[in-house]
This record gives sequence, structure tokens and C-alpha cells, in this order.
Amino acid sequence: MIWVFVMGTLPLFAADKGELQQRRQRAAAAFRDGILLVHARSALDITADGFRQDPVFYYFTGLENTPSALLAIDGRSGQSWLFLSMPAGSASLAESMDPLSAKSLQPEVTPGPEAAKRLGIEHVEDWSELEQFLAQQDSSSTLYYVPQRFSLEEVPTSVAAGKTPEAPLWATEIAKQRPSFQLKGVGARIYTLMAVQSESEIAALRAAAKATVSAVMAGMRAIRPGIPQRAVEVSIESTCWQQGAHGVSFWPWVMAGDNAVFPHPWRSLVRYDHLNSVMQAGDLVRLDIGCECEHYQGDLGRTVPVSGRFSDEQRETWNIFIAAYRAGVQSLREGTTVDQVFDAWRVELLRHRDIARTAMARRAIDAWSKRENVPFWGPHTINLDAGFIDGPLRSGMTIAFEPIASIAGQGFYLEDMFLITKNGAELLTPGVPYSAEEIEAAMHPVMP
Repeated sequence: MIWVFVMGTLPLFAADKGELQQRRQRAAAAFRDGILLVHARSALDITADGFRQDPVFYYFTGLENTPSALLAIDGRSGQSWLFLSMPAGSASLAESMDPLSAKSLQPEVTPGPEAAKRLGIEHVEDWSELEQFLAQQDSSSTLYYVPQRFSLEEVPTSVAAGKTPEAPLWATEIAKQRPSFQLKGVGARIYTLMAVQSESEIAALRAAAKATVSAVMAGMRAIRPGIPQRAVEVSIESTCWQQGAHGVSFWPWVMAGDNAVFPHPWRSLVRYDHLNSVMQAGDLVRLDIGCECEHYQGDLGRTVPVSGRFSDEQRETWNIFIAAYRAGVQSLREGTTVDQVFDAWRVELLRHRDIARTAMARRAIDAWSKRENVPFWGPHTINLDAGFIDGPLRSGMTIAFEPIASIAGQGFYLEDMFLITKNGAELLTPGVPYSAEEIEAAMHPVMP
């Protein structure tokens, strides 16, 4: 049984009704012993470029303009319910608006059989029925929730439900009211359900990838000594819009020098300045970029020298990095595991050990050929969100292959998007340079 509790406006579907129904049925089969709860984004940001729906909620409903909704998928019955409410029903929101403004937020989807037929959801009811729905469930039910990514605990353990302080507040409140329910986070399992793309999803990803290629090239050409990282970030976001994308899928990471060495970039998540710094000659830049199309994300990047020229050590190390990367790409196909991709990477690295000329390159080979020394290395799924790869690659997956490494206080990183097929992988982001020489030429194009 699938229940959705919604406030919002008319839905806009990237997938047709039948495809959305199939997605929910797959989720019901995956959670037969309980109920999967997926919450729509509830925070409204007047400073943002638009409302950005929670990716998992959007995947299962196709509702892009519906805040404060709750999708509940009952694994036992497979039915679906949609509970609608009024955005202006929020007291704090209503207090911040005049009556006419509040009225403009009234939902365009109303409870009843007509909405149920239109949305492909068996029952469309009022939001107030949520309490009755919960009361009718088995007292020993497991409530599965999708953890909020890149978020911190909102209240101490003593105030939360106790067992799951990392759960979002809406989930802990349900657990408090019905303590017999078991609350369990299932982020990785959800991303496994989302991992293989339909034709409509692939079309959106192709568009996002194409726009992202242009944004990467724009960012690459904007980098030079003496300018702040943020100046490059702005040029990247502008290019995404110019290429027909819906802006950036994540704020660009233009991380120079020490900022580019993992795990340092994660600090940007809790920094008002996003680790902004003035770029210096001799530093390398992590250029990690994504444009968004129809909610689907691009994810692409390169390591770029601030001066436009790699040093001799950087050049050799980077070109060996590229050779290992290409070996890993050659192994991508249905049935390949992440460990097998790393083995291909490692073998190619070691092949260069006896011919490497610089000390940095030799140290990099010795370090990067051991998995424990590159904890952030590896591919991940990319669609509505970046996710985890569970098991062998599957045909129809879209992935980003993203080796991340560092040596001598310098970060090395590369990322492309691929569509996995039975016999290989289709590069979705062609046209971006790889070798040191190609990157230098792209940063300093010859004028006609």
C-alpha cells in the first residue's frame, strides 16, 4: 500500500503515470515487511532560484511543485494513497503573508477520485487522514525512512525518539506517538531501486551531461592566478543556464590548492564562504561541476592548473592518473564490480612504476595502488541524485566514475558520466580534455 500526504500544485511528470506506478510497486516489493516513508521537501527558500523537490519523493511521485508531502509505500498491499493539504494551513507561513498571497498557495490538486485517476494513485484524501492511516497499521510495523543527506542531527538524543537520533524530526515524532513502530533508515536500498534508468530518465541525463560539458569548459577557461574561486563558480552557473539547463545540480566545487585535497572539500558544507580563496600559480584546482535538466543531475570534472601549465611533476603524475583512469573505464560493463574496476586501475598504475621519472609520480603510484590510501576513490550512480553502487554494475545504470586521490599536499581528481551497457559503457560527457597537454591547450585556445 502506498500513501502520499501532499500539499502542492499541479504535478509535472518526467515519467508517465505507468512508469511512476511501476516504481512504487518495486518499492513495495522491496519493503514487504513494512512501510516506506518518503517526505517531500518542506523548507521554502525565498532566496533560491526555485523550489527544488526532494529527489526520492520526485522519483516515486513525479510531483515537482509539492512541498510538505509524505509518501508512504505499504509493502503488504501495494496500494497508494495521496493525502492533500493546504500550504496556507501552516500558521507560520500564513503569518508571513497577506491573505491574498496566502491564497495563491492553494493546491491545484484536490482530494477525490478524479485526482486519484489522474495521478494513478488509488486513493486521494485529505492530509488529516494521516493519523487514521497510522492507527490502522500493525503495531509491530517497521517504518522505513530515507535519511536526509548532508544534514546534521537537529535535536539531542534525549529529545529525539531515542533509538534513531539521526532520523529527521517528522520521523522521530511519528515514532514517539507510536512507540511500537520500529524506525529504520534505508538510504542505500533506495538508491539501488533508483539505479537503473528508463528511456525518459536517460534523455534527461543526456541533456544534463551535454550542458555540463560546456560548463566545465567555461570554468576551465575562467581559472587563472589572482582571482577568487567564486568568480569561476559564477561563470559556471551562468553557462548552465545558457545551455538550457535549470542552473546547477549542486553548487560548483572550484577548490584550489589545499581546498582540493580530500576530505578538506567537505568543509565547504558548513562554511558561509564555501572555502573561497584567491587562486595561486602552482596550485591545482578541483573543478567539479553539474548542470541540472528536468531534475536530473550532471556530474563532471577535471584537475586544472591555476597557471594554465602543469609543473613537470604534476604533468607526469596527472598523465599516469589518466592512464589508470582509462584502464578503469575499459572495464566498465554490465556485471563488473567496483573492486574489478579498481583492479584495472591498480594494474595500470603499477605498469608505470619502473618508467616514472619524477619522485612525485613514483610516490603516487605506490600510494594510489592500495585501496586504503584512496578512500574517496570510485564510481557512484548519478540520476536525480548521486547514490551508491550495490553489487555489480547493471545495464541501464548511469554512473559517474570519480577517482579522487592526493599526493604531496595536492589533489588529483577526474570524473565523467557513463551509461552502462551489456558490453561496455557509453561516455555521456565527450569533448572534455584528459591529458595535461590537452588541458593546457583548452585553457589557452589558439585564437584564429
